[in-house]
Amino acid sequence: MKIKNQEADALESNMTLAEFGNAMRQINFDGVPAHKRPAAIMDHLMKIMATAITDKEKAQEIHISRILHQRKHG
Repeated sequence: MKIKNQEADALESNMTLAEFGNAMRQINFDGVPAHKRPAAIMDHLMKIMATAITDKEKAQEIHISRILHQRKHG
């Protein structure tokens, strides 16, 4: 069995939990078909993460990953 310390793997952020909740509430589903909403939520989460984490290298990785995912899945 492998034990993983998720707190040790966490990235530092400049956002509080309340700010994160408010940011997630800003998602707009207008024009998003029901079957694409889970992907839209994940994209919104990644966008928030990329702007909130203090490790700029990881933020850039997340941003590039979002762009590549959008190109692949439209």
